[in-house]
Amino acid sequence: MKTSTALFNDINRNRWHLVKHYALEIILTSIALLLFHSFNFSQIVKGDNYLAISLAIIAAITVGAFLASAIHNASHDNFSNVYINRFFGEVAGYWVLYGFQNFLMIHHLHHRYSDTDFDPVNPKDMSFIVFLSAPMRYMIQRTKKYLIHTHGKNTDYKMIMTIQTVLFNILILLRISAWFVLLGPIFFVSFYLVGIFTTIFLFAHINYYCHRELEDGSVEVLNLDHNLYYKVANFLTVGGYYHKNHHINLKVYNPKYLATKKTFHPYFTVNKFSA
Repeated sequence: MKTSTALFNDINRNRWHLVKHYALEIILTSIALLLFHSFNFSQIVKGDNYLAISLAIIAAITVGAFLASAIHNASHDNFSNVYINRFFGEVAGYWVLYGFQNFLMIHHLHHRYSDTDFDPVNPKDMSFIVFLSAPMRYMIQRTKKYLIHTHGKNTDYKMIMTIQTVLFNILILLRISAWFVLLGPIFFVSFYLVGIFTTIFLFAHINYYCHRELEDGSVEVLNLDHNLYYKVANFLTVGGYYHKNHHINLKVYNPKYLATKKTFHPYFTVNKFSA
C-alpha cells in the first residue's frame, strides 16, 4: 500500500498515471452504482420522516467537517498506519467527488507553491463569494497548468490530458449518481448536499481567511480561533483553522497543539514565483 507522498510522486513521474487511475475508478464506481440499485438507504428510512431528515442535516454538517479533516490528514499520511490512512483518504475522496489522489495532488501543490500560480487553492484577487462559488474550476485550471509544466515536454501529453479530462468528468458524474441512488432524492439533498457544501465551505473559508495578503505582495498565514465560530469549527475539523501551525509542521494530526516558538510569530509566504 503506497503512502500519499508516493502517490504524488507517481503523478509527477508517470504522465499516464491519472488516466489509468480514473479508468480503474470508473469501473469500481460503476460496480458500486449497480449494487446501490439493489440496496439503498431510502428503503430503510422513509423520505417523509421529518425527524430523520432533521437528524440527517445535523449529521451531514458533522460528517462534512470530519471528512474535510480526514482527507486533509490522509494527504499527509497522518493516520496511524498506511492502510487506515488510505481507507479514510479514499472514503473522503469519494465524498468530495474528485477523489483522494486528486486531493492529495492539490494539497501537496498548495504547500509546495503556497500563494503562487501553481497553488490550486490560492484565492488571490478574488472575493470570498467568487472563491466559494467555483472552487473546483480554479483547482482544475491551476492543477492542469502544473501538469502541463511537468509533462508538457512529451509530445503526446495534449492527447493524454484530453483523455484524462474526459475520464475525470465521467467519474464525477458516476459518483454523483452513486450518492443519489444510494441515498434516494430526499436524503441526497438533506444529507449529501448539505454535507458536501459543509466540506467545500470549510476548505474555501480556511484557505481564504487563513492566508492574508499584505501590501508588499507577501502573504501571512494565520491561526484563527478568536470567536465561537472558529472554536466550534476547530473542534469539528480537528484544528483546521490552525493553518499557520499546519504550514509549520505538516505531520501534526491536530495543529492546535503544535508547540513551537514559531507559532508566536508571523508566518509568511512570498509571491516571487510565477509559473
